[in-house]
Amino acid sequence: MRILMFGPDHETKGGIATVIANFKSHFKSSTNTIVYLESWKEGSLLKRALHSIYGLAMLPIQIKKQKIDAVHVHMAQDGSYFRKAMATRLVKRSGKKVLIHIHGSHFDQYHQESTPRMQRHILQTLRKADKVIVLNEDVQTYFATYDISMDIVNNAVPVPAPHSENTKRTQISCFGQLGTRKGTYDILGVAELLQVSHPEVQIHLYGDGDIKQVQDIIIRKQLQNVHLGGWITAEQKELAMQKTMIHLLPSYQEGLPMAILETMARGIPNISTYVGGIPNVITDRKDGLLIEAGNQEHLWYALNTLIEQEDKRNQMGEAAAEKIKNHFSMPAYIEKWNQIYAEWDT
Repeated sequence: MRILMFGPDHETKGGIATVIANFKSHFKSSTNTIVYLESWKEGSLLKRALHSIYGLAMLPIQIKKQKIDAVHVHMAQDGSYFRKAMATRLVKRSGKKVLIHIHGSHFDQYHQESTPRMQRHILQTLRKADKVIVLNEDVQTYFATYDISMDIVNNAVPVPAPHSENTKRTQISCFGQLGTRKGTYDILGVAELLQVSHPEVQIHLYGDGDIKQVQDIIIRKQLQNVHLGGWITAEQKELAMQKTMIHLLPSYQEGLPMAILETMARGIPNISTYVGGIPNVITDRKDGLLIEAGNQEHLWYALNTLIEQEDKRNQMGEAAAEKIKNHFSMPAYIEKWNQIYAEWDT
């Protein structure tokens, strides 16, 4: 089976790009071949618009030229939805099958908060798909009420080889866009207390988003223990992870964050929340700690627990790495997709 994968440039920011990069690096099959077409690329507004138009224009051409049997479309909300909704219709007009792979952490809420006309458009798009894949039960359950069947496929990450040099892990890191949805302001809320009780512990926030707002709070509260790292490359992220003892992601909405899987794979325990697909990968008090989103008191307690109890932190990190190796590693993920493509081809 020949599959065309339609999604953003794998070198851009974000979880979808990481998933596509993993496909490019790790997908192997004796029966399925994947070719790639970019739907979006970073740059100026004009460059992004032109690249999106080009991607959509090339889609039917590539389907014919590459003798494509089916198209695997990576979709999220907002601009991604509109691009992929057009792509879905182009694929169906070409007479080919289409799989919609929804990555949006709150695609159910996106539908719920849209206008009635837009809600109908989203449902029409999803019903045109031959198969829909999502990351968590929240989205699956919501759209089941509209008689739209969805399957869950968890994200996965490569399991890194052990490092020969043991870098001392001293920092707390958060990998992800800065803002309310990721719980950034809750982190800043407890950072003030952490600065008093554990002044030696530094918090590093890696990502774009509400940088100015966060910087203003850091200056106003005189938070000398919080540092903005900006959006970093894969190589820079690897170096940061080697220094990280706790990964902090107190999100309010999520699908299944790649940052959680990546840090767990490296033996880093996470403090996160009971949202989206996170409870499917983190078992509270076994390989990480889970709290209710927005509960700064529990966030503060969880941080102190892992900072002060090194043995517990190390045990959770080892359990986290073992879980990723056994259940969320690339070989199992690739096998799952080969099964989906095989079933889809019947």
